[in-house]
Amino acid sequence: MFDYAVQPKSFGKRLDEWGCLWATSIDHAYALAQTFGEDAVIWKCPHIGEPMAWVSVNATTESVEQVA
Repeated sequence: MFDYAVQPKSFGKRLDEWGCLWATSIDHAYALAQTFGEDAVIWKCPHIGEPMAWVSVNATTESVEQVA
């Protein structure tokens, strides 16, 4: 099992568990990423193990790019 988290790409290459927004689904994560007004990263966070950067969302073109 896992959750999704969203944060601005400018936060760097580590998930900030306190500064991110938690999403209820991947669709919710995409919707949250589009509200940032800047490039964002959607993280896949397993309940056991390390979170992984899953996709990045480009704010200008609204395109999605796989990270992992």
